[in-house]
Amino acid sequence: MKKLKRIAALVLAVIFAIGLLAACSGGGQGGGGGQGGGGEQGSGEQPGGGEGVIKIGYVSPITGPMAHFSVGMDRTIENVVAKMNETGYDIGGVHYTIEVIKGDSESDPVKAAEVATKLVQSDGCSILLGEWTPDTMNPVSEVAEKLKVPCIVDGGPDVSWTVAGPYTYSFACAMRYEKQVDEYFNAFDQMNTNRKIGLVLDASVDGVGMHDLVLAKAEQYGYTVVNPDMSEMAQEGATDFTAIVQKIQAEGADIMLASLLGYQLSGLWANVDSLGYQPKFVILSKGMHFSSDVLTLTNAAGECTGAYTCIETQWNRQYPFTSSLLGKTAEELSADFEEHVNEAPDLTIGWDYVFFDLIDQALKTTASISSEDIVAALENIQNFDCIYGTLSCDEEHVFETPITFGQWVPDEKWGLRKAVTGAKHVPAAEPILEPQVDMQWNK
Repeated sequence: MKKLKRIAALVLAVIFAIGLLAACSGGGQGGGGGQGGGGEQGSGEQPGGGEGVIKIGYVSPITGPMAHFSVGMDRTIENVVAKMNETGYDIGGVHYTIEVIKGDSESDPVKAAEVATKLVQSDGCSILLGEWTPDTMNPVSEVAEKLKVPCIVDGGPDVSWTVAGPYTYSFACAMRYEKQVDEYFNAFDQMNTNRKIGLVLDASVDGVGMHDLVLAKAEQYGYTVVNPDMSEMAQEGATDFTAIVQKIQAEGADIMLASLLGYQLSGLWANVDSLGYQPKFVILSKGMHFSSDVLTLTNAAGECTGAYTCIETQWNRQYPFTSSLLGKTAEELSADFEEHVNEAPDLTIGWDYVFFDLIDQALKTTASISSEDIVAALENIQNFDCIYGTLSCDEEHVFETPITFGQWVPDEKWGLRKAVTGAKHVPAAEPILEPQVDMQWNK
């Protein structure tokens, strides 16, 4: 983990320093428009009482390679702003309503910094949100620290965010990377395999981190990684993994664990098919979170062979959690997503709504709308029951979110659905576990 933190810190420092320099020198052109409640007033207390508006800037990859992660954003904003403005917030003798202004990171860290800066300096936002992978989370947090604006980010592992800290104004809802890998080995133990793991990774920050953690956990759990050499990792962004697949196939690994972006996993799947490699157990981590993506994994005949692959589960409609703001369960919000977004419910639901559960709680308890008081209110959130279970702010400003394990199984409505098959670190989810099955290549 120390090795990961050193590498990640260097990489992220360079990337985000460039992003902030571009953002602060040029101002940038922000994406998106205002949504939600009331009026043209900026944030801030109004002398002698009266009405005010708290503007929240929401940065997300609305376009670009990560755009699919933002498909439910508008529905989320519609639901939460309507609810928050039913009663508003009485703070320091002023009645406030909420306005949310969207900003498009374009799936690019430099753009994320530019947009976040514009949302604060030009649009008058006094709270920032940043979502989906360190490419958005980290630059938005850096802008918040520079401009001294309260900020919550989510949609990634803790270590990829904390290495760029410490933070004063920024907070993250994040899963623990180590617990994610623990869930992998808990799942492996459910299967009858030869306990050999073939790793398919690239030399990204996430790839290096996954490599180190899997090797450490493999020794702990009694597994063998057949290609542990760092030099055998693919170049960052690679799409051809033929050499790596040939090696793990020759070693007879029953388990293949890949942590890559979606387009890379599609390339890997083509390599697996062309070489005739048929492992018993496959994890396609990081880039296959949507059923629509998994359905694109096909063989040469065009038949979907992505069923029964696995991935970490950051959200599921089966979770036994309820939004503190909306009073709706995971199942109810998933059904709402299906109806209004017209897509299979996915991991974005929990991440999108947890922002507003936390902000609602902070605004109900803050002494004023100053940055310092809102930060203090967020820091004081402990054992808080919300749409992501029971959350508490720790000393690194992380609200640890639950991580479980899932497998893509056939579904009549959407083709595939993600079944929760492992919940080592979420005991409350144990009653919803479904049995794990192997790849069933001949099914």
